[in-house]
Amino acid sequence: MHIIWKRPDGFQNAQPEDFRRIELSSGAHLWVHRHELDWYPFQVSGDWKGQQQTTRLNRLTNLLDSTDEAWSNFLEHYHDDELKEAGIVATATQLKAWIAEMQSSIKGETWEVEITACALSDVHDRLKKFLSNLEEKKPD
Repeated sequence: MHIIWKRPDGFQNAQPEDFRRIELSSGAHLWVHRHELDWYPFQVSGDWKGQQQTTRLNRLTNLLDSTDEAWSNFLEHYHDDELKEAGIVATATQLKAWIAEMQSSIKGETWEVEITACALSDVHDRLKKFLSNLEEKKPD
């Protein structure tokens, strides 16, 4: 299995106004599609699970510049759809571990690998922040 970054030029005949930019922690900008949240900017390939993993990774990546509430809403929805028996903390923890695992599967040119690695690292950090915020809100 590997992760590749899809170049914005030529993506489904998209125009520049179809994209928005997310600033990554490295200072690089990642172009994400305004409407195609499931299939852009990355593709996970290698086996039959690739489509589901692509959708999951892209949804998380598209949240990078979103509010904590948006992250919470996504994780609650994902929790309801995917891991009904697990709590939201377990869901976020499993996603964080999955992202860490995926970081060794990035393929592409040097700069593509750097941008993709930074995006995955930023997603990992946001999940970590989400878990930390949950811990702070937990009653004693």
